[in-house]
Amino acid sequence: MRLVVLFLLASVQFGFSQTPLEKPTTIQGHTNDLAALKFSNPKIGLIASGGWDNSLYIYKADSPFKLVKSFPAHGSAITCLNFNWSGTMIATGSQDFQVNVWDSLFRKVPILIDPKMAHTNNVSSVIFDRTGRFVFSGCEGGKLIIWDLQNKKAVKQNLTGVPISSLALGTMPSSIFVAGAEPKIKLVNLVNGQVLKTLEGHKDRINAIAVSKNMRFLLSGSNDKTAKIWDLKTFKLHKELPVECWKVTAVAFSDDSRYCATACNDGSIRIWETETGKLISKSIEQEFIVKDLSFNATATLIGIAPYMKSSSDFGPRVYRSGIQLENTQLIPRFNPLKLEMDSILAKRKLTKQDSIRFKSVLAPSKIEIDSKKPAEPKIDSPRIYKTPMNPKKKI
Repeated sequence: MRLVVLFLLASVQFGFSQTPLEKPTTIQGHTNDLAALKFSNPKIGLIASGGWDNSLYIYKADSPFKLVKSFPAHGSAITCLNFNWSGTMIATGSQDFQVNVWDSLFRKVPILIDPKMAHTNNVSSVIFDRTGRFVFSGCEGGKLIIWDLQNKKAVKQNLTGVPISSLALGTMPSSIFVAGAEPKIKLVNLVNGQVLKTLEGHKDRINAIAVSKNMRFLLSGSNDKTAKIWDLKTFKLHKELPVECWKVTAVAFSDDSRYCATACNDGSIRIWETETGKLISKSIEQEFIVKDLSFNATATLIGIAPYMKSSSDFGPRVYRSGIQLENTQLIPRFNPLKLEMDSILAKRKLTKQDSIRFKSVLAPSKIEIDSKKPAEPKIDSPRIYKTPMNPKKKI
């Protein structure tokens, strides 16, 4: 009887009965495995992904995730990428040892490369600072480089002495969190390379870290079968998450910092409440390794970059997160029926039975139309809109 009671208590604590993640949508386009994926901010409304086909793919962030643009971005596999906070620029890192930056029209930003201040190993992490002027990159050779986009060159480098796997913005503008091939996370002073704080508690290599946007928490995933949430006010452990996998390979926070996600080398994904560590939803093991993951702006979707174990079904996966919007005034961009319909349309025309099933999507009621906010303009491709200097003058 005691064993039964203990099992029930464990089920409540660790979320064994929580909502399973639904079958994901696979976004087509890539011709090889992925290593990186990010959602932009909601105003831009894009998904960027990259991997072993050396190309950067840009999709719309709403179903049916239409391809906006794709192009060769590096001479070798893209291993990491990130948007700036405004979503107008993308930084990419690669196994060709290069860091590239792309503007809002997906043009490469020219950066002067100094051989004395360049990576000599695979670039494993790239992030923008809060202003968007600087890019920080780390590589498996242990080198941390600061790139000044205004002056278009590298301005500083630090040798950490340890292969870097992941970077995250520090609690102060002049600091950065660094994690890699040691069981420690270091808060490093960007000016002089001094280690300001150290988070200790993992027992093996740390694969991924992320800092919440409210700067309250840091999430880390390791080869020691654990993911940990750290309190950045006290620099102490806040929660250890029961991930139930061998290696945590990717982590992320939602934009509102209330939720976080972990993913593993067995393809399993779990979504948690940051403050309590409560499990919100989870997926079963998959036939891929999750290399990266990212929430959309409302946290109703989560996208992943899969490295396939045996299949050649390449492309990003997008799941419903199981997180519900509390503000009823917000209209979720994700409609499961519409997503299902879009998946069918990608393969064939709708039948009469399909038309009946998707009636609410094909012909929404007047009440639904009236209740919705005006739709934001959709971006099919980059454009520059010019406004006349004199609005009274006839054109």
